[in-house]
Amino acid sequence: MNHPDRKRAFRLLFAALFVMGASNSMLFVILPMVTRAMGTGEIYVGLIFAGSALFYMMFSPFWGALSDHKGRRPVLLVGLAGNTLTLIAIALVAGSALSGALAPLVAMAMFAASRMLYGSIGSAIQPAAQAYIADRTGLHERTRIMSALTAGSGLGTAFGPPLAAWTGALISVEGFVMALAGLSFAVFIMIALALPEHRAPTPRKAGSRHLWRLARDPRLWPYLLVGVAGWTAQGVFLQTLLFYLLDKAHLAIEQAALVSGTILAGGAMLVFGAQFVVIPFLRLGPRTLMSIGMVLTGIGATTMMFSDQPLSIGIAFLITSMGTGLARPGVVSGASLSVEPKEQGSAAGLATATAGAGFFLAPFTGLALYQFVRPEAAYGAVALLVLLAGVLAFTNRRIRHIG
Repeated sequence: MNHPDRKRAFRLLFAALFVMGASNSMLFVILPMVTRAMGTGEIYVGLIFAGSALFYMMFSPFWGALSDHKGRRPVLLVGLAGNTLTLIAIALVAGSALSGALAPLVAMAMFAASRMLYGSIGSAIQPAAQAYIADRTGLHERTRIMSALTAGSGLGTAFGPPLAAWTGALISVEGFVMALAGLSFAVFIMIALALPEHRAPTPRKAGSRHLWRLARDPRLWPYLLVGVAGWTAQGVFLQTLLFYLLDKAHLAIEQAALVSGTILAGGAMLVFGAQFVVIPFLRLGPRTLMSIGMVLTGIGATTMMFSDQPLSIGIAFLITSMGTGLARPGVVSGASLSVEPKEQGSAAGLATATAGAGFFLAPFTGLALYQFVRPEAAYGAVALLVLLAGVLAFTNRRIRHIG
């Protein structure tokens, strides 16, 4: 791929991950607002994300492996189509729920179904994008470029919550989500028309046995475990932040939505800066990124346990965001560097599936502890989990070998 093609491809993939990040992060403001407005409990939000995450975990390895023999661009387009349809469905359900046209439990079930659609189809976006980059980068530059690409998701994550809170207040929740669906469709059209793909796919079928063997491969499983720990931590923080502001800082629902949107944006901007500027500049390796990232995440979780004011809660969240933002490129690039070229799509899919696994575990660990034990217990569990993951990242022989 020549230099102009490469730059254009990066911009298009960056836009796809931006839309994906915004589409996911805005839900951490919208769903708590809708559920509190309808009088349903926190656990329903967690179950909606858990259902989506389960499908994401199951399907993203499949899409990654499929891209190995069907091509990266077709799979990427499937993912963007799924993301667009999901946003349209969420907009329609949110509008009906807030107007009282849907009973609370019916609305929750329809939200869950919409998110499962994303988990099963939208999960194709990230593994196809990561594998596309892996195909076209050398070993010495892969961590840097993958980190910059992942920053697209971070930037979208930054814009999603505040736009959902502020734009939703100015027009309507469903209007904002429908506008985001339009942006997702626009990116679909641009990639369909302009993303270059000159490399022939590998003529091999994606099989579940192959994926299962690769997931258990000693080259890969340490990265996957660290990825699951990091995403579980982030899932707990994202799913509890607005509730924590309500319950510990005693904010009103409208104020909590704006504050949480601002905190989420600040955290995502830190992640974007780390992935787009700090990591490429310092050229940190996967082991260093994962080790430092898990330590910072643990510090943030411990700080959150003792926070009861918006400022201290925000600081704790920012520290955690920086930690998970550093660890994520380490997991993705380390997994890519550990496998052969013919396995890049499968490895990218499995690395992406750690997000689904983490968000699936979050409601049954952190959110359950939050609701049924006490809020601080959720963050104590997160601190212990990421400490163990940090030890694994620092001491594992194969991770040390990659660097």
